Amino acid sequence: MLENTGTLAAYRIPVTAGSRTVEVPLLTPGQRVGVVLDRPVVGPVIWLAPEALGGFTPVTATAVPGGVRYRSANCRALTSRGGAVLVRDAAGRLAGGEQLPPPGVSCAPGERDLPGALPPGGEVFPYCALGAE
Repeated sequence: MLENTGTLAAYRIPVTAGSRTVEVPLLTPGQRVGVVLDRPVVGPVIWLAPEALGGFTPVTATAVPGGVRYRSANCRALTSRGGAVLVRDAAGRLAGGEQLPPPGVSCAPGERDLPGALPPGGEVFPYCALGAE
C-alpha cells in the first residue's frame, strides 16, 4: 500500500520489486493506493502542486454485485493504466492481490460498472493517468 502523506501530488511513481515495475500515475495528498508487489521499492517521484492538476480528483472503485463500480468526478476521461486488487483476510491483514490490465479499469467521467468477480475482502485501486503520457 502506498500513501501520499505530503502536501504535494506525487506524479508518475515507479514502484519496483525484483524485475517487476508498476507505475502509479498519480497520488494526491492523503491518497492511498494498492500495489501488488512483494517488498516494493518506490523510485524517484515527480512532485507537483495540487493546483497544477487542473481540478483532478481521484477515481474510486467499489464492489457491486457482479462487478466493480468506478466513479469519476472529472469532466473528461482519463487514461486507464490498469489498477490493483488487494485482498484482506478476516483480521484485516493483506492476504494477496492481483494487477488489473488497463481495459479492466474505467477512468471515464461519471459512474461505470464493469463485470468481474472480486474475492471476498477485495479492494480495487484504479490507476488513472491525466493524459496519454
